[in-house]
Amino acid sequence: MYLTRLRLALAPYTVHFQSPGYIKDETMRMLEQDVVKKTLEESRRSFELREELGLSDVFWDDLAGVLKAAIPSLERRCFAAPDPATPDYEGLSGPLIASYSPSLLRDLERLNQVVSIARNVLVVGEKVQDLSAARLFDKDIFALINVCVRVTARGYDGEAGTADEDKWQSVINAYKKLLITCLQFLNNLIARNEQRKLMLWIELFDSHLDSELPNFADMKSRMDFLYRLEKNPDLPDEPAPSVSQQVSRGPDAFKIPQQPASSPFLLYIGEIGSEVKKSLIKMGEKAGANEIAAECKRQWQTMTEEEKNKWNMRYADVVARYRDEITQSSAYKQVLEQQAKNQESVQALAQSINQLQVEVDRMRSSIAASNNEAPDASEEQKERSLRAQSIYNPSLNRSSPAGEVDFRVTYPPAFGADILQNGKEDLLKRLEPDPDRPAALTIDVASPTSPPPEDDDNDDDYDDAGDEGHGLLTDVPLILGPTEIEVLPMIIMGGIVEPTEGQPGYLADANQFSSIRSMHSVRCHLLLAQDNGRNLLRELLIFVAAWDLREEELYFKFMVKIMEAILANGLLPFAYHAFRESESKDIISPAQAVIMKLLTNIFRARQARTPIKNMLKGGSMPVDQGDAHMVNFLLTEFRRHIIPQTCALIFLQGQIRAGHAQPEDFPLNLWDMERMYEGVYQYLEFFAILTEHETWKSMLSNWEVANELVTLLKELDAAIPKGQISIPPLAAGARNPTPAPATEADPQPVAVERPYEAPGTTTAPEGYMPSPRPYIDEAQDEPSEFEWRNLKKLAVLVLSSLVWKNRQVQDQIRPLGGIEAVLNCCSYDEHNPYIREHAIMCLRFLMEGNKENQDHIRALERYEKEKEAGVPVDPPKVPQPPTSKPPVSVRVPDEVLDQQGYETFMDSKGQVMLRKREAKPPIVGNTGKGKAKLETRDPKDLEQLVQQVMRELPARVQGVRHDAEKAAALAKLDREFDGPGAGKG
Repeated sequence: MYLTRLRLALAPYTVHFQSPGYIKDETMRMLEQDVVKKTLEESRRSFELREELGLSDVFWDDLAGVLKAAIPSLERRCFAAPDPATPDYEGLSGPLIASYSPSLLRDLERLNQVVSIARNVLVVGEKVQDLSAARLFDKDIFALINVCVRVTARGYDGEAGTADEDKWQSVINAYKKLLITCLQFLNNLIARNEQRKLMLWIELFDSHLDSELPNFADMKSRMDFLYRLEKNPDLPDEPAPSVSQQVSRGPDAFKIPQQPASSPFLLYIGEIGSEVKKSLIKMGEKAGANEIAAECKRQWQTMTEEEKNKWNMRYADVVARYRDEITQSSAYKQVLEQQAKNQESVQALAQSINQLQVEVDRMRSSIAASNNEAPDASEEQKERSLRAQSIYNPSLNRSSPAGEVDFRVTYPPAFGADILQNGKEDLLKRLEPDPDRPAALTIDVASPTSPPPEDDDNDDDYDDAGDEGHGLLTDVPLILGPTEIEVLPMIIMGGIVEPTEGQPGYLADANQFSSIRSMHSVRCHLLLAQDNGRNLLRELLIFVAAWDLREEELYFKFMVKIMEAILANGLLPFAYHAFRESESKDIISPAQAVIMKLLTNIFRARQARTPIKNMLKGGSMPVDQGDAHMVNFLLTEFRRHIIPQTCALIFLQGQIRAGHAQPEDFPLNLWDMERMYEGVYQYLEFFAILTEHETWKSMLSNWEVANELVTLLKELDAAIPKGQISIPPLAAGARNPTPAPATEADPQPVAVERPYEAPGTTTAPEGYMPSPRPYIDEAQDEPSEFEWRNLKKLAVLVLSSLVWKNRQVQDQIRPLGGIEAVLNCCSYDEHNPYIREHAIMCLRFLMEGNKENQDHIRALERYEKEKEAGVPVDPPKVPQPPTSKPPVSVRVPDEVLDQQGYETFMDSKGQVMLRKREAKPPIVGNTGKGKAKLETRDPKDLEQLVQQVMRELPARVQGVRHDAEKAAALAKLDREFDGPGAGKG
């Protein structure tokens, strides 16, 4: 009954799209209201209706007929034909859509209802899903999605601000609604159906197109007419290609050597065609392609045998030279390699599909058998099952714990230091005055490791929307918003994220579940194997940054799950490298920065599940081998590329500020700088989370990551000015440790969330702590003035966490000049609010239990005091890179040397805190002068200050926690510094 009633409406729908106006509007409205809408409502409630429709072949055939008729009708009303005057350009589609908006809105709503019925019917299960695919209805959905994407991905090309633009926008919104429904159909098509998931993955992501290679079929078609002309003396009526199209301009026209003409006669035409055209024009005759070809044929037929032999010999030389060039070209070798890889991929995929089918059949039979009885498997069956799992299920190996070799240091710290130093020397040489050099210096690369720049004639990374090879779903993230697009990552999750216990599809039996896990692993590899899948994943990642999505949003959680699956399959290094874009500019691409953000979330969640008692015992939890390889890869990337290139740019900023280079010499714009800043910031946040785990903290220590952190601090301190603030003169009472009530009563908010806050600063008197001023968006005119806000503070926080209770890192930092670098952070910095307090904590951790560091800091204090007194004295001997700045630009804060007053401890929650020590006799070794100074300072405020700080930091990195809202945590942390102790007396 349900089927018959619906088919009575589907047939007129098909006629309506095929012959607009044939069915009256009243009839269409009646069918829509009384049949289609009622069926749609009942399909949401009635299982009988869904089953009756879904198991009928004619239902799917009739639906397919409607879509097949509708798609050409939509295209006629949405895509303007090319203008004959300008055939290379398409007509204006925006006004065309606006003119058809009433009919388009009605038809799009009808299509949305039809597709919604099909979506609901798929809920029945596997039988209906398989029948829908068998009737090829999914192919019609793909075609409809293609139309929706092509229409919605374009902007309005008519006159802005008119009524037509509003009409166009309403049609675009209707297309988006239909696109979302189509995506929901695909999601229901593959839900809990492993075979359908695999087939969809092959359809969407297993593309064999290689846009890198030339199309020889197109090249051959340009010669077809002339070849037929040689064989047939009668000229055809169809026009031939122009001579300029027939003759290529040399091997550079293609990416591999040019294929020669297919005969000596065609070579002859290519050589003399232009001369023949000129002679025809000079004689006043028509010089079209047909006339040129006819004249060439006449000359060829009247040519002597001797002349023909010369052309034959010339043609033979051309062919021989072409063969030599083609076999020696790198592109040809790539073709051979790609063919071999494709053959291997096809064989591997076929083997995987066959094995998966066997596994599914075995799983079904075992489930059916288990309903009656569950006999114990024999040893032979167990061994065969384990062997199959090890071969066809590489993801099972992810549970292997990492060994010592997995934590090895692949590149020592000196490697990155040499890269940076060579880059600086090269830059300084290029900055030297040279009469032969143009006035403006052009710096094309950020460091010597960067590749040379490429011509950026086309800023588009992909082809136009809907083009073959671009990917059916790649442009969807560019069209839909955060609340509209959620179904797309759900589709990807369903294909590559294996179900966990309690979720549909999870099987308790390990042997049965191994096949499910294998299928997810194969699809994860397919997703990243071809450009279509990588392009889509790149857009999904960039979507997080483009919409600034927070961790609690559903889309962000979906992307975390997708990234966990990629990480579990050991493909994260490959994905990270695949998303490198325009390497001459982007040190870290937007997609790579989002990967780091997702990884930070993943590792934070993992470590939040680690019992506190394990942290308190200090025992190292085992880590996965794949995770160790991933961290090793990221550390290598950080050392080889990110820090050297970032510091090289910071160094160039310093050279521009010093007047040794011009602002126009800076190679990046503000947009590039912000993207780079975001990537470096995410790396530091990830390292901060790693230091919460003893195993990762030990790995970072062995890699001597402190080298990069200290280098970053030094470069930022040397090149980026700290800014100044205008403050009123302080009265004597203002220096009292007790803050004024007015300051505490109404503190001004401080914005620490990027985009960047701008609290004010300057060289302030000792002990002065200014109230932060509200965020003021001060536009930066030049990218060379980029301020790297909060980056120095975050580096100090990571260093503090790394050095805490870690003698190895304590001793690593001292010879690097790291103590001096941190001491230089003990002054107010406009771009790093409250960095002084963070630097003091870092120095306290550096000194804790380390007499050498204590002595070194005291030596620096004596040096500063004697320098102020005018006594000539040499600074402490520490290796320093060549720089014009002194090793320490501020004096050692009293809080650093107050070893009697405070000590660090870990509370029952695993939080690192600072508390006041019990009264003890004075420590021998402190000078009387120093003690007197410490005794006159009331440490009450400092105690409350640092306890407030440590209370907010603990779970982040053994005292440097960055929770889900990193900016909010920093804001809360900074506010605690405003008037410490005022409320607690």
